[in-house]
Amino acid sequence: MKERLSGTSLTVADVIRAVDFVLPAIEVVDLRVAMAPGMDVRDTIADMAAVGAVVLGGRPMKLTDLDLRSVDGALLINGEELESGSASAVLGNPLNALVWLANKLGSFGVTFEPGDIVLSGSFIKIQPVKAGDSVTASFGSGLGDVTVEFV
Repeated sequence: MKERLSGTSLTVADVIRAVDFVLPAIEVVDLRVAMAPGMDVRDTIADMAAVGAVVLGGRPMKLTDLDLRSVDGALLINGEELESGSASAVLGNPLNALVWLANKLGSFGVTFEPGDIVLSGSFIKIQPVKAGDSVTASFGSGLGDVTVEFV
């Protein structure tokens, strides 16, 4: 974020003004509980959304230089493509997810501050990894790739 984003009636225009740039990223999921029969997404949310780490890419892009809705991505593990999808699967546009989140957090008095990093949501399913795996998230629209090696 380049500007403070706070309130409860924010719009996409407000978000566009507040965002400095976007980066490709890989979210490393860390489930601390084994998924048992009957568990669903509410259980992962109760587990702090299962975020273990985030690996950010190094190619920042301004929102004026790409249409987030048209960004496609693929997840490769050891060179094999296992998942693919489009950013439009995130509420039609990842910016819509950020608007919703900022407005919801605003109702609790929480704001986004300059320098904050916000993940808009994934558009592919998680995949298990093990020691020795190389994971690459490959994004279109000029965002590039992000790779992480698990040891």
